[in-house]
Formats: sequence, structure tokens, C-alpha cells
Amino acid sequence: MADFQSSSHKAKWIFTPQQLAEKYKATNNRAKQMLEKYGTTRMRVDVDGSLSYPEPQVNMTENADKHSRSKPISVEEEQFMRVYYEYKLREVCSAFYFPHKIQATALLYFKRLTCIYAACKIEENHVSAEELGKGISQDHQMILNYEMIVYQAWSLEFDLIVYAPYRSVEGFVADIEASLTNPSVFEFCHPTDENIEKLKEIAVTEVDKIMLTDAPVLFPPGQLALAALQSANEVHRVLDFERYLESVLSRQNSAHMISEISESLHAVEKWVRKYSFPTDKDMKHINRKLKSCWGHNSHDDNKKREKKSKHKSHKSSNEMQNGPGLT
Repeated sequence: MADFQSSSHKAKWIFTPQQLAEKYKATNNRAKQMLEKYGTTRMRVDVDGSLSYPEPQVNMTENADKHSRSKPISVEEEQFMRVYYEYKLREVCSAFYFPHKIQATALLYFKRLTCIYAACKIEENHVSAEELGKGISQDHQMILNYEMIVYQAWSLEFDLIVYAPYRSVEGFVADIEASLTNPSVFEFCHPTDENIEKLKEIAVTEVDKIMLTDAPVLFPPGQLALAALQSANEVHRVLDFERYLESVLSRQNSAHMISEISESLHAVEKWVRKYSFPTDKDMKHINRKLKSCWGHNSHDDNKKREKKSKHKSHKSSNEMQNGPGLT
């Protein structure tokens, strides 16, 4: 059976806040260097899944370079983009009625590279590339091409198995339920079946919120689950949560102190509280910069608008000549 403690998830994909900030900055700097060298951050995906870089920019005068150079996206703007597309990812999973484990696996993959199609495969929930592409209005061949890149990266960086907090929530809830048949185990806990079910439902909702933050790459899934249960317990007061934590730590012979765990759980809650979704204005501004970084300049956009305008004008002219349609 897979074990989080010996997994690549724990070894390579749980960071300190400082490490994560440094990684975000380093990735952003690489994109800036690529933009400086090639004039674009867009790479072509070949049939075999390999990447082709554009030709480096040459023979550009300093003055021309100043006026034509695209403005790179900042670390903060990249964060807004992650938040936006993680939310869109959840919408797609909901549209396909995927279970929580697919959504969670996809989000964890997305925080590393990319997501839904591969998540369906690893969680053994079959959906074809054609079906997924149709559902998100994308060419299925693009999905298959990018899949190769993702798998190549995975072979170097991490295993396909990832660990989401939902299963941990179920484990802790089952642990709490033990108090119903053996009250001596939890003298501080006298919940009813109904209260436990409500506690679980709210905890799952809290995990949904947590998964949209950076917390999944900062804390192990067990602590994320406990943070969700702690937030849920604040609503229903099913148990004395601090005493329950003490019980869990003592029975697991954990090296962590209760104060350490409590601090981590409060940190997770803080990530949820400071979650901010970008406004339409934010995303429009970022998309303009992103298109520029990809090499889509305003001249190209103007040509598209002119072509669209001519098409509308031609269509209107035909309608005027032929009269209004009756169907």
C-alpha cells in the first residue's frame, strides 16, 4: 500500500514558505530570461512531446528593443493566474461529475505542471482525450501532446501517486466514531451520528477551499485534514479539539508537540482566509501581457478585429439586401 512518509510527494513536494517563494521567483526569472533572449515565452510542442525553442533575437537596435520588448508577468500576476485556472479546473471537474479524488489529484498535479487528463488516468476514472477536449472546447490532440511533456517531467521529479486530505478526513472521522462504541477512548468526545456526519460534510467543504491555496505544497495531507476538521468543529462543537489532538499525537507516538501542530493548523486556516480571487479587470490586464509575452502583439489583435469587423459588415450588407429572415 502506498505510504505518504516514503513518497516523492513528501520528499520533493512539501516546502517551507521561504522555499516556495524562492521557487516562484526563480521560475519567474527563467521566464523573463527567455523573453529577453527569444522575444517570446511560447515554445512549440512537437509530435513526440519534445519542446522546440524559437530562434534567439538578433540584429535588434537598443532603441527598437526598448519599444518592442514585452513586459514580463510578475510573480504576483502569476499567482493570480494559478488561482484563476485552479478555479476553472474545479469547474471542469464538477461539469464531468468527477469525484473529489480526481479533482484533488488534478489540483496537486496543476500546482506542479498540468492536470485533469492525467489525474483521471492515475485515479482509474476513464475519460478519453476527445471527450475531455470537447468538454473544454480544446483540440484533443493538444491534450495528448502536452501529456507527453508532463510524463517526461514526472519521470525525473516525482511519482504519479499523490496524497490528498480527503482520505485523511475519513480516517480521522472514523477515529472519532470509535468514541460511540468505546467512550473510554475519548472521554472528551460524545458526538451523535448526525453531528459526526455534519462534521465530515463541513470538513470536506473546508478541504475544497484549502486545495485552492498554496497549503497543499506546504503541509502534509494529514495536517490539512486536521485543519479542515478544526474549522468544521468550530461550527458544530462536536468535540474538544485540542484534547483530541493530544490523543492523536500520543497514540501515534508523534515527535511533534501539540503547540507545533496547532501552529501548523492555524497557518493553514490563514492561507484559506487570505485566499483572493482575481477580478475581471485583473485577468484582462494579465491576459494582455501574457499575449504579448507569447508574441501576440497589438498589431495582430488589430488585424483580427478588422477582419471580424469586415465580416460583420459584409454579413449586415447581405441581410439588408435580402431582407430580414423569417426563420
